[in-house]
Amino acid sequence: MSKEKKLIIVESPAKIKSLRQFLGSDFEFESSFGHIRDLPSHEFGVDVEKNFEPTYKPLPEKKTVIARLKKAAKECAVVYLSPDPDREGEAIAWHIAELLGPKIACKRVSFNSITKEAVREAVAHPRDLDMALVNAQQARRVLDRLVGYSLSPLLTRKLHRGGKQSISAGRVQSVALKLVVDREKEIEAFVPKEYWTITVDLDTGKEKGIFQATLFSINGKKIEKEIVPGKEDVTTVSNEQTATDLKTALSQIDPYVVSRVEKKDRKRQPEAPFITSTLQQEASRHFRFSPTRTMEVAQGLYEGVDIGPEGTEGLITYMRTDSVRIAPEAMSELRSYIKTRYGESLLPESIRAFQVKRSAQDAHEAIRPTHVEKTPESLRDFLSKDQFNLYSLIWRRYVASQMIPAVYDTVSCDILAGPNYLLRATGSRLKVHGFLSVYEELLDEDTDKEEEMPIPELTEGQNVHLVSIDAAQSFTRPPPRFTEATLIKELEKSGIGRPSTYATIMKKISAREYTTKEQGRLKPTELGKVVTEMLETSFQEIMNIGFTASMEDSLEEVAANQKEWHSLLQEFWSKFSATLDTAKAEARPQKILTDIPCPKCQSPLQKIWFQSKYFLGCSKYPECDYSASLEETLFDKSEYKEDFNWDQLCPKCSHKMKLRFGKFGPFLGCTTYPKCKGIVNIPKKGEEENHTHSCPAEGCDGFLVQRRSRFGKPFWSCSTFPDCDVIGNSPAAVDEKYSGRPKTAYVKKAKKGRTKKEKKPKKKA
Repeated sequence: MSKEKKLIIVESPAKIKSLRQFLGSDFEFESSFGHIRDLPSHEFGVDVEKNFEPTYKPLPEKKTVIARLKKAAKECAVVYLSPDPDREGEAIAWHIAELLGPKIACKRVSFNSITKEAVREAVAHPRDLDMALVNAQQARRVLDRLVGYSLSPLLTRKLHRGGKQSISAGRVQSVALKLVVDREKEIEAFVPKEYWTITVDLDTGKEKGIFQATLFSINGKKIEKEIVPGKEDVTTVSNEQTATDLKTALSQIDPYVVSRVEKKDRKRQPEAPFITSTLQQEASRHFRFSPTRTMEVAQGLYEGVDIGPEGTEGLITYMRTDSVRIAPEAMSELRSYIKTRYGESLLPESIRAFQVKRSAQDAHEAIRPTHVEKTPESLRDFLSKDQFNLYSLIWRRYVASQMIPAVYDTVSCDILAGPNYLLRATGSRLKVHGFLSVYEELLDEDTDKEEEMPIPELTEGQNVHLVSIDAAQSFTRPPPRFTEATLIKELEKSGIGRPSTYATIMKKISAREYTTKEQGRLKPTELGKVVTEMLETSFQEIMNIGFTASMEDSLEEVAANQKEWHSLLQEFWSKFSATLDTAKAEARPQKILTDIPCPKCQSPLQKIWFQSKYFLGCSKYPECDYSASLEETLFDKSEYKEDFNWDQLCPKCSHKMKLRFGKFGPFLGCTTYPKCKGIVNIPKKGEEENHTHSCPAEGCDGFLVQRRSRFGKPFWSCSTFPDCDVIGNSPAAVDEKYSGRPKTAYVKKAKKGRTKKEKKPKKKA
């Protein structure tokens, strides 16, 4: 390399192709492949006695990378440190500079988007490292080490006591888990309440004059689903008899009289361009993307995609942001594009400004296309399916954000049925599509959705006549479990975590088996509940949502150079260390008393945690030493098919089978396990099982059984799986696909699409 050349060190090698295209032959490029230095993995790495001085060590797996960076830096005149433009990227740049040494001239260059204009502008104006941002990241890293390195061994020792898997706790992940556990407690404590909805069909006597209204109030009291203590102006229809009496009373009234008609326009404003959290939420609603998957796809769009003759270019701005701000030049380009493509009628007179949250760092723009004229359709041939879906979402949301609002014609009518009953009919009609012609935000499944119902022309004082009455029974529902999207929304609302941490939080609580997914929603495991209970009992401040949010605010002060980071750590540790000492001596999982009598002494049994699960033991221990498996004691055969053969032999080796319990429920497993891994799923009532339906594959003597996927979806496969890999949605589908086909064994695929038995072909010399 020439000493006149400049070296650019990026975080991800995916950017290099784009940067080389924009900057030419005067620059050399290297990648750090993420972090190159960190706190040691098997040591505390923080000297509490010396002002919390961290000990950073080069990552062992980055030895070759570091050597290459040092060699390249010595051969260039200046080094531009260009990891991602956030605090973590600033810290990575600082670590690289520290490893290169003071003799190497280093400057910081950050790319908010990977386009020719943005890259050349950034390189033309390098800056010094922002040590306030570095220190904020150091403070976060040390805080997480103080908490994690203290709590994780404690929990592992107190809860597992010999269990194979260690237990981790984190400053933010534990609070996220608490939200999931608290929601589950609400669901378990919820008592459904019956309520009835009375609807009537009314007729104006004109063509298309029939419309529907709902009983709204009785004797001036509004009808609610349930009575709330302290509210005297409400009532409820809580049983079938009351509903029947109301139907009878309403059927004897004629005519009904329209007492009020209100017509007005209702405007629906577009949503702001995406920030990290809203992008993750919408990608989950539209495409079922996990937060991790969303960020991986977005990272690729940001770093650059080969778009044919134009070369490689980043298609979106930086994807870790909490600001809805748009750069003035981008705003001008967007408004011009809307005017040209959609017409001036869809462009508001003035720029629509969105409120940036008080807690937002506002370091970057909102997530937007780097060039709005690059439509999703024009790029379809250059993008993968996931990239196209996510880019379309970002592009449409961005364009819609600066379009006129949608306008609805709304009608609300009150109808009197005698002196005691008031009915209400509401309807709406979309009059001006506005931004909805480009984009509409999806609502969560548990969100009440407005229904549009046509209402004929009505006037006050008009008589209408009863056509029919209907009474529908319903029950109040508990709050829904969190999805990953709604949990991120709740974390953001509470001021917990930051754009760069949401995906990691979701990944950790799942990887540690603190939560499972049921129909796409997060349900805490027993381990997750026990971990949360112990932390709440012994570390109330750590698990306090307000405290965690205030800690995020303190880190913001460090980043703004308004607070010294060592003092922040000292304030935290002085309280936390005292609590930790107490927990080491006193913390233990609580024993839970049940109403199940002990078979030996009739005393109540209690749930006792041991090696990652509960068992039942007598509350009179050690006087009574009875103990039993919790699953077997509480197992209820009545929930499963009545004619199921509980004494059947193993379908693979014909040995006896026994009842076992796995991650997804009970099953029969071979008694010779692990020598034989034969299993039979136990079908619940309503699920099918057909031992008489033989496997259609030639050479297989198995039969088809119904199983359930990890998402709870039923499917059919051979009883000898994995020796035979037939699978389908129904026995008929299996027959059609596999009939006459030779028996083949299932081979699990590796991550890169190669099966375990396949080897990567060697390159020819």
